[in-house]
Amino acid sequence: MTVRDKVLQAAERIAETKPFDAITFAEVADAAQVHWTAVRRHFGGKREMREWLKEKQEARDPALADTKTRVLESAASVFSEFGYTNASLDKVAEHAGLSKGAVYWHFSSKQDLFLAMLEGHYERQLRMLPGQIERVLQAEEPASALAEWLASQLLCLESGEADSMLFMEFLVSGRDPDIRERMSKLHRGLLSRVAELLLELQRRRYLDDSADPYSIAAMFDALLKGVLVEWILDPRPERLRSLIRTVSRTLGQGIVVKR
Repeated sequence: MTVRDKVLQAAERIAETKPFDAITFAEVADAAQVHWTAVRRHFGGKREMREWLKEKQEARDPALADTKTRVLESAASVFSEFGYTNASLDKVAEHAGLSKGAVYWHFSSKQDLFLAMLEGHYERQLRMLPGQIERVLQAEEPASALAEWLASQLLCLESGEADSMLFMEFLVSGRDPDIRERMSKLHRGLLSRVAELLLELQRRRYLDDSADPYSIAAMFDALLKGVLVEWILDPRPERLRSLIRTVSRTLGQGIVVKR
């Protein structure tokens, strides 16, 4: 049996009785009777190992995936009701009608759970973006349609007030380096996908091609967060809508090619 086979089999055996996110290199190495560096060499990193173990666990027991969905759905309600700071995994477990152990099986901390919710939100955004951009391109006046789309994205702040506040609360409270790295990876992934769509707009000569598309995406994201902060400081709806109109019009005029 190769070292790789020993490592993989040992990891799977441990995963039969222990949550994937609680398994360490040292445990796998001890079970496989190899040095811990051999485990790292075959998995690449702790996060990669745990993702692999997670897939194995859910494939072996589909009920785990169903339980995870229940936890995420309950978490959305709990975070919305109590805010990020006052929410807890205990409250999520109670809302879901599950034991605390069932929640901790999937998520090691409140930060981990909230980040999983955020990942789902980002994934939904990415699935919707291509269709939204295509509708802009097919409009009779793409420049106006783009400005309207920008405004609609900003107006989501008003309709999703609780979610926006939760995001800011999470952003300023997270100090765990691993969580911050995952957050950064999510953020970069979203901006990269938006940049790909902006690049296509540039190729079709709808947007000024002198600007870097990733920088445009980052600029819009920064504006979105800036509008959110301004709204927190001055929550008058009419003020928010006026600001959104100004931002979307100014941004559109700056990057849309005049025809």
